[in-house]
Amino acid sequence: MTPALVLVIQLLLCAGSQALRLTSLGSLFEDSALTQNDNDSPPPRDKAAEDNYSYGLDRSFPIQHEILLDDGPFDHDERQRFYDAFMDGCRAREANRQKELCNQAEANRIATNLIQPSKMKNYTQRGYEVTNATTKLVESLKQFWKLNHHHMPSQSHFEVGSTYINHWTTSHFTMNIDDEQYQSNHLRALIWDETKPILEKWAGMELTPSSMFGLQIYTGKTVMPHRVDTLPFVINAIIHVADEIDTPWPIEVYSHDGKARNITLEVGSMLLYEGQSVIVGRPYPMKGQYQAEIFVSFEPLGYSREYDQQQDASKDESSLSSLYSNSLQDWARVTKKTDLTDKTIVPSYMTNSPHIDAYGRWKQDYPKAKLHIEGVITVSVHTAAAEGDLEALKALEKENSDALFKVDENGWTALHEAVRGGHIKVAQYLLSKGLDINFRTHNGTGGSPLWWAKHIHGKDHAMV
Repeated sequence: MTPALVLVIQLLLCAGSQALRLTSLGSLFEDSALTQNDNDSPPPRDKAAEDNYSYGLDRSFPIQHEILLDDGPFDHDERQRFYDAFMDGCRAREANRQKELCNQAEANRIATNLIQPSKMKNYTQRGYEVTNATTKLVESLKQFWKLNHHHMPSQSHFEVGSTYINHWTTSHFTMNIDDEQYQSNHLRALIWDETKPILEKWAGMELTPSSMFGLQIYTGKTVMPHRVDTLPFVINAIIHVADEIDTPWPIEVYSHDGKARNITLEVGSMLLYEGQSVIVGRPYPMKGQYQAEIFVSFEPLGYSREYDQQQDASKDESSLSSLYSNSLQDWARVTKKTDLTDKTIVPSYMTNSPHIDAYGRWKQDYPKAKLHIEGVITVSVHTAAAEGDLEALKALEKENSDALFKVDENGWTALHEAVRGGHIKVAQYLLSKGLDINFRTHNGTGGSPLWWAKHIHGKDHAMV
């Protein structure tokens, strides 16, 4: 790293924190809560690749639940303290009346990770792949970095309460590749052209560009909580451009089998992944100065157009059923409350919404709303069980006696959902229909409904 880049980043960082020691782009803070130690490191790659060393969700960092499970390859108490310190850092940064926004952001992140993946279409077997960018693209990115890294990048600013990264401890910068100050030489078009064939071959379909962020520069001690993407980030790639780090900073990827893989990218390598169904994050602090990456996203041809057509159709009252029947609608694209004053149907985008607070307010406005319309069920057995809608489950069972026994991509049954939601009558109904209380998720390696009942509600709860 050149002295010019160090000085530029130091000046930006200095303006944002009194506690900064001006040493390098990866400057250390006085905050002792996120001090790096051996427990901040991921499992070694060779061990993580072994089946007997693999681990599932909520072991390294809260992903689908706020409390970590204690059966992973980590010091459970240390990792829980690390997360608690992460959240304390967010709340300490905000004014008293805004501290709750940190909790809300985390609740939304965790709920999205819990609800969204199982409702998305999977396009590949694993959901991710590691490959190399083309020689032409690699050389162009190297040249761009060489010519422009001494320019002053833009410091990123995050919304109040955001937990996207630990921006209260570290800093993040962006280089807009279209900015006139940079010698980009039509780099954006080149990136599109060079990555599109690679992603199309991997996904097995024709794709169209969705979005491309500028060059993202992460600095020392950065932590990135796990999350899934929203529309239009469907088929994505992270391209590693440059770094100056002490140890590898892996991306923790949860593939379609629910197991973690720690992926370390090198200059010129790419991580391909399905953004809406594969959970990714970096729960271990970066140890070093900086790491620079490009993020590109594509979507299947016609994907957004079909979505927009569905939204247009919902404006016609006679076509309202189309709004409810598509359970794969993406909640983030719905920006206005649909006029359902006279309706009694919960729209699918709301039943699938990770924004629990928004769903709660909707239910307050329409307390009699159900999950079906005029006898036509518009949700899966899993959603009905999760919402405690016994009437909908009975209707689904009447249409297809095998429907209640459906298992989703993660091995969850309707009974798992009912237990997790605390819906005792629904659980009793499903048990009476023959669902197995000892059926384990993730091909027999996950939790049974009985285990989840004890884990979530406690052994003395009526559910148990």
